Formats: sequence, C-alpha cells, structure tokens
Amino acid sequence: MAIIQFNQLTEDERTLLYSTPALITYLIGGADGDFDTKEEVQSEHIVRIRTANGDPLMFDFYKHVEQTYFDQLDATVKKFGNLSVEERTTLIVNELAKLNEILPKVDDLFARTLLKSLRSLAKAVAEASGGVMGFLEVSYEEEHLMGLNMITYNP
Repeated sequence: MAIIQFNQLTEDERTLLYSTPALITYLIGGADGDFDTKEEVQSEHIVRIRTANGDPLMFDFYKHVEQTYFDQLDATVKKFGNLSVEERTTLIVNELAKLNEILPKVDDLFARTLLKSLRSLAKAVAEASGGVMGFLEVSYEEEHLMGLNMITYNP
C-alpha cells in the first residue's frame, strides 16, 4: 500500500515516518522510567482505531503502520531499552527531529494532519498510566515531551 505523499521520499525517510508512532510511544511511555503494558496497549489501540476512524487522510498511513507496529515497538524497546532514560530520550528526540527535514517534502495538509495525529498519540500514551482509572495524570517527564516540540514543522 503506497502512500502517494511519500513517493518523493527516500526509503530511509519512509522507514522513519512509519516507525514514528513506535518511537513516540516509547519516548512518552518510558519518559518516567517505567514503560508499562497500559501505555503499550493504548498505543496499539490508537494505531488500530486510526486505520478507519478519525481523519481519512491518515487511514492509509495507519494501515501501513499497523501491519508491523508490534514488531516496530518491540524493536524500539530492544534498541533503546538498555540506556538510561536521559540517553534514550536524547536519541529518540534526535530521531524525531529528523522529521523536520522530511515533512516539508510531503503535501502540507498531509504533514500538518500527521503531526496533529502524532501529538494526539503522544497525549494518549501519556494519559494511559496513572491518575483515576488510568486517566487525568501525566508525569512531569511525559508532560514535557508530549507536545513533540522537537518536531517544528511549520510551513
């Protein structure tokens, strides 16, 4: 399933875009030093739902992501899991910052919609643990990162 907006991107750029939900999930979920099952399950749920609900512009993107999401998240945890929270955060933030060079290469509406969707995913992961019945409490570390301020795309 090819996404027409990605035709002009390199394979590495497409790979980064498709792995972004897993990177964000681990960045936010692990920001407090405790990436738990609730955060993982919530992210998988969001990815699955967005294949058919929400902004139709994102359906194909999330359908592609969903096919390998569990493996991507697992690979991300294995790649960064042995690092300190600070080291892991720095490396993932640097990976996500690469989107600043990629997003201007795709359609503006698609790029803005994708960024909005990714920020929503980050918020959902941050809210998955803690609080009353898993809601309403976001750790300081998660709060600091969930705006995805390392992605500064602004056409």
